[in-house]
Amino acid sequence: MSKAANKQLVLKRKEDGASLIEYAVIAALVVALAVAGFATLGDGLTAAFNNITNTLTNPSGSSGSGG
Repeated sequence: MSKAANKQLVLKRKEDGASLIEYAVIAALVVALAVAGFATLGDGLTAAFNNITNTLTNPSGSSGSGG
């Protein structure tokens, strides 16, 4: 195998390794953003359901007579 062909193989391997690392970094960022989004969304959903529960349990203007 000539030196030029050998050098091309080495460069090809280096590019493959770099792309694998890039994909791993992108995947880690996606996971981090998903976790942050779910945490934020979870707090908002909890607050919304608590508000609905409080409204159904204690509606404003109710006389408490059940009718």
